[in-house]
Amino acid sequence: MLGLKSCLAILIGYVVAVCALFSSKGRNPSLNNWEKLKDQKYSTLDNFGLTGHSLLQFFQDNLAILGFSEEKVHHKRSSFYYDVFKEYILRGANSKKCSSANSAIAKLNKDVNPMPVHSHNDYWRKLPLFEGLAYGARSTEADVWNIDGKELAVGHNEASLDPVELTLDKLYTGPLSKILDEVNCQDSFSNSKNGVFFNSPETSLFFYIDFKSDDNELTYKLLMQKYFKPLIDSGYLTYYDMKKEEVSWNPITVILTGNYPTSLEVLDNGNDDGYFNSNQRFAFLDAPLLDLEPKYSNLSVTTTVSFNELMRHCGSDHWKVLLRGHIGSDEITCAKKVIDEAHALKLTTRIWGAPTWPFNTVKTISHQIFHDLGSDLLNLDDMFMASSLI
Repeated sequence: MLGLKSCLAILIGYVVAVCALFSSKGRNPSLNNWEKLKDQKYSTLDNFGLTGHSLLQFFQDNLAILGFSEEKVHHKRSSFYYDVFKEYILRGANSKKCSSANSAIAKLNKDVNPMPVHSHNDYWRKLPLFEGLAYGARSTEADVWNIDGKELAVGHNEASLDPVELTLDKLYTGPLSKILDEVNCQDSFSNSKNGVFFNSPETSLFFYIDFKSDDNELTYKLLMQKYFKPLIDSGYLTYYDMKKEEVSWNPITVILTGNYPTSLEVLDNGNDDGYFNSNQRFAFLDAPLLDLEPKYSNLSVTTTVSFNELMRHCGSDHWKVLLRGHIGSDEITCAKKVIDEAHALKLTTRIWGAPTWPFNTVKTISHQIFHDLGSDLLNLDDMFMASSLI
């Protein structure tokens, strides 16, 4: 974190720069000068090398300065913080620069290791996608609604939808495409693509798409043809190789959940060789952990269960564990057996709905879920708390 003196120095520098512009250009500086000032601010910030939580905190503490602009502010997400942060993070990607060391991913998580956490309701965060990546969350999610068969809006319920600004493309697939292009722009001896974690480029980001609309077939069609096609063409999506009968891992792994279609006729667009006739299936089903079948080894890479369902399967429940403050030995033995069976099918396990308070209980149970049960992912809402638990 920056000290008070450093922050004051930056503030003074920006004020001096602004005053200089006004004194030389009167009260109406040209847009070109404002763009130079903005670039100067961001270049100065680059030099500090802030990343992860430190970068997020710095933006929140200095938002008024970093977002200083001649133009009237237009909140594309009803959040000035998001607009300014996104502009800074994607600045290099938008300019088509080819430098992994100065990339958006380097800014987001250069000093952060991936953590086995699912960014629950990620679109509710102040910085959808970016906050989870800054903390190193290995998994994220977006709830999607089909708007007149033309757009997929992201939101928890219909009342909060904005089909113009809060879309899957603007919040997720567009930024993902840009930041991945930025770290895959140089010739490489390897056929593998670099992913969204600077310290672990081989680690794939699980991207859960939660279907909310009734017409799930049309939603799936939009997903594949409009939103995921650019990522597929760039080789960024994990796929199931239908000829080799194995998974080929890439930077982003799409998981369908919620009201998703399950028919292979829909998933493969009526073709025997995949949606795009390439012998590849680019979306995986989120398998039910307590009702696994052998078929999921070909259709899924993840399996999910709620904490309460898992505990009830083991003769207990959420409240008993919460009051006790830890998972009991019999519960661990039972739950671990379930998770081991999923691992035997090569499925990554995810648990949601575990206790979220008090902190010491959350810490104890989270540790048990990872180390005693052997689960791979845990839903958590508070990324800062999650980073202190793992």
